[in-house]
Amino acid sequence: MAESILTKQAISHSLKELSQDKAFDKISVGEIAEAAKLNRQTFYYHFPDKYALLKWIYMNDLLLPNMGDLSFDNWDERLLSAMETMVEDKPFYINTIRHAEDYIKQYMLENAESLFGRAIDQIDSHGKVSSEERLFISRFFSHGLCGMIIEWAMNGMTTDPKTITRYMKNMLISCENAAYRYKKGELDI
Repeated sequence: MAESILTKQAISHSLKELSQDKAFDKISVGEIAEAAKLNRQTFYYHFPDKYALLKWIYMNDLLLPNMGDLSFDNWDERLLSAMETMVEDKPFYINTIRHAEDYIKQYMLENAESLFGRAIDQIDSHGKVSSEERLFISRFFSHGLCGMIIEWAMNGMTTDPKTITRYMKNMLISCENAAYRYKKGELDI
């Protein structure tokens, strides 16, 4: 493994350890570097600030391993896997969501909108949904999904991830069925 990746992992591990006892917004770059047994310059060589480190952790520990092969057919399994990853490192994710909520929410929304956009494209293979509608639908579901995950984390992750993903899957299946019925003229809105 490249030395750069090992250093980034050491830095991320230090932030996770510090997050066990201290609010993310109160943790300094100096503390992260010291916990990793590195100097501040080494930290800044790899990350411009602690928010870039946070984004790197979310991407490499949460999104890439759990959402890399995401499709319309497996989104619920991938979401469950991501939520289970969050539970495994519960103090870190609760802390960072509570103390960097706006940053995390924006990051999650950007990724979710892209995922929902791809799912809409997969369903709407004939291009009947306008780009304006596509954007609205992807943003609507992204806000719902991200809002629920953030609320779940801020409430201590007490609800079983399987329950949440089951509720979400049932709701989206109902929405998909209603959309098909509407397109066939069987449902009037």
